[in-house]
This record gives sequence, structure tokens and C-alpha cells, in this order.
Amino acid sequence: MKIKYNPGLIIASVLIFVAIAVNAQSIQIKDGLYYKMGMLYTGVHVEHYDNKQPKAQYEIKNGALDGLTLFYYESGSKKEQSSYKEGKKDGTWINWSEKGSKIAEAHYVSDKKHGAWFIWDEKGNLLYEMHYRMGEKTGIWKMYDASGKLINERTHQGTN
Repeated sequence: MKIKYNPGLIIASVLIFVAIAVNAQSIQIKDGLYYKMGMLYTGVHVEHYDNKQPKAQYEIKNGALDGLTLFYYESGSKKEQSSYKEGKKDGTWINWSEKGSKIAEAHYVSDKKHGAWFIWDEKGNLLYEMHYRMGEKTGIWKMYDASGKLINERTHQGTN
């Protein structure tokens, strides 16, 4: 009995194997840029813990962070959300405790601290309120105790 080979099936199998092998290539970071197979990477890159939960997720464009970057606790809850534009910090950054409480919020413009920054305790009590203008301390900075009572205040003049 003669065995017939289906060339279409063989070609399809080879293409699937190649596609799997190409997608299995890992991301390399060189000089702050992300590469895949020696080329600047564009896409979403996800890293996982051993328990298969996501550890980090990066939006990358032309090798640079561009968009949201998310970090997770091993339990799967969100730890940090940061934002980049063309490799520079840009936008709102938020941190959460492992229990899900927002514990920090910060803002950047073109890699510089800009706008209001807040830090809370695990119970949601505001502890610090700070302000920046293009990387420089500005405005009234406030510190509170755990009951919400203002305990310190300082004014920054900034040169911008």
C-alpha cells in the first residue's frame, strides 16, 4: 500500500511550527529598549509568575515603553499602573496595596514630576499631599496623621 502525502497539510504544519517558534522568542532589553529577534519590538509583552498569574504587562512601541505598564502581586491583584509616552514617564501612576487599597497616586509629564501627588495608608487615610510643576516642588505640601488631622504644612515656591 502506497502512502499519499498531502503537500498542503505538510506546509500548514511547518508554518504552524514556525509561528509557534517565532512567538516563543523572549524579549531582550538593551540600552533601555525592548527587542524581539534582534528587532525593536512593538506590541504587548506579558510576564508571569510561576503560578501562571500575570506579573507585569508592558505596552511597547518601536522598542520603547508607550502606554500603560501594569504590575501585579503574585495573588493576581493589581500592584501598580504606570504610563509612558515614547519611553518617558507620562501620565498618571497609581499604586495599590495587596488588599486593593489605593496607596499612592502621582503624575508625570515628559519624564518630570508634574501635578498633585498623594499617599494614603492601607485604610484610605490621606497621609501626604505634594505638588510639582515640571519636576520642581511647588505649592503647599501637607502631611496628615492617621486620623486625618493636618500635622505639617510647607510652601514650596518652584522656579518655573
